Amino acid sequence: MSNRVVTYIDINLNSIEAYWSELIVPSAKAFYSEPSPRSLFHVAGSLWHLHDWVWHDRNPGQNSRGPIFDTFRNNLLQQCPELGWLRDLTDASKHRGLGRLPEVQGAEPQWILSALSVHLGSLGHELKFFIVLNDGSRQYADEVVHKAIEFWRADLSAKNLPAV
Repeated sequence: MSNRVVTYIDINLNSIEAYWSELIVPSAKAFYSEPSPRSLFHVAGSLWHLHDWVWHDRNPGQNSRGPIFDTFRNNLLQQCPELGWLRDLTDASKHRGLGRLPEVQGAEPQWILSALSVHLGSLGHELKFFIVLNDGSRQYADEVVHKAIEFWRADLSAKNLPAV
């Protein structure tokens, strides 16, 4: 356990519910409606950083450094691998270069034939982002975001967080 004193800064955003409503919901909606590197970075960051808020909600006053926190974080990553992928994007958005081996090689946009256009017989396309993992597999970024949101909603079910 660390001897550091934990200080909470009051920015009128003082609960998981407020964080969810003010950061996660708007950033997810923005990413779903207008996928871009900016909106992907924002939603990835808000979903990944929620783990710090959850830690402090469950462990008031305890520092988020050290083996107990590391175990907490590692358990989250085992339960929801998508959080690890979002962590890589978040860290890349802040640091550019990572000093650890990430699970993600990158995120790339691609125009794909939209399901609605196929159904209507037109040739519409929509922009989708893929998260490219180290094994070369590509994951739809919107599905990764959705899985992380649903993981948090289940983990925090007592908070009754709204769907996005």
